[in-house]
Amino acid sequence: MNTPNTQSRAESFMAALRRASKDRGKMAALRRAFSPHNQMDAWPVIADLGGDIKQPVFATIAALYATHPEESNAANFGATCRQIALHESGDAKLPESHERRFRRLIAADSSGQLGELLRAWIRLASSKGVAVNYTQLFTDLWNWDWRADDIRVHWAAEFWPARKAEQPSVPEEAQP
Repeated sequence: MNTPNTQSRAESFMAALRRASKDRGKMAALRRAFSPHNQMDAWPVIADLGGDIKQPVFATIAALYATHPEESNAANFGATCRQIALHESGDAKLPESHERRFRRLIAADSSGQLGELLRAWIRLASSKGVAVNYTQLFTDLWNWDWRADDIRVHWAAEFWPARKAEQPSVPEEAQP
């Protein structure tokens, strides 16, 4: 559930990240949030952007955004993963390797484990030129530890959308 507080927190932090995106020094510091040994280099920047360094979601989103700052309005990260997987697929069929990788992503037990798996997906998004809805990703990560099952289902529904049922053809003589 996107509570107004969570949504406004995500929008506010993303606006601050956008304003800082031209500062190469800040972006480099934010990418250090991925490293347990260097993450403290990112903390002053995250705090300056209005993020709470006690909440890991701020460091995760900041590091992901600093790695690949291209944004979209995709429904959720499942839709982004589908775009990545289909990027070079000529037949609109999801490659098995991406399906396995996506299954590992949605099987994450915690937001911390999810953050590690997201890093690889963001690198793939960057290499394929696929943009990310970081505002929605922030909200999903914020809620992961207590709403993971719902978020998994929403991501999976975008990654594996229902096939459109073909309309049965009606013979011409049966039409009015």
